[in-house]
Amino acid sequence: MISYSCIEEKDLSQIIALYENYLNSGEYIRNSMEKEFYNGDYLGFKACKDGEIVGFFTGQSGISFTCPHPELENEIKEFAKDRKIYTPDGLLVLEEYRGREITRELVGRMRRALLDKKVELALVELWIYPDGSIPAQKPLRGIGEAVFQKKVPLFYKEIKKYGIRCPICGEDCTCGALLELLEVKSDSDEGV
Repeated sequence: MISYSCIEEKDLSQIIALYENYLNSGEYIRNSMEKEFYNGDYLGFKACKDGEIVGFFTGQSGISFTCPHPELENEIKEFAKDRKIYTPDGLLVLEEYRGREITRELVGRMRRALLDKKVELALVELWIYPDGSIPAQKPLRGIGEAVFQKKVPLFYKEIKKYGIRCPICGEDCTCGALLELLEVKSDSDEGV
């Protein structure tokens, strides 16, 4: 049976190890994740099977990208005006546990937590693989509908400067990103 709960300090090393194994790795990533966790506005949920983390979803307040993109941050701030933004990121479910509604449950928990914090917009940085696929787009729509979208080819081209490694491309990443601001849907919205 899969159990769900908030990520705790004792989980941090395992979450970072999973993130680095399946998403991005490097000292910059580790430091960012630790900083995010100790931020007073951190959100993190885990799915466990027999005491082992098999999935997680984390997030932080404000605008946060894998690596800095000041011009895009300014564009998003201008679009959002005074609406509260949160950046959910780090959604992962181990391959052998996919197809069991774990992603749906983690996304639902994040959406409800965002509503509790009165967050209006969720900024998602969706990885566009070199083959053009965007695996996380459909599940993250469980948070809400996109009110802003921008495709950025070679979004991760500078990761080498930050010591970050892409699990697909390595240091010389050719992946793009689709940036979306999702309007966080309320419990009364259809499909919840």
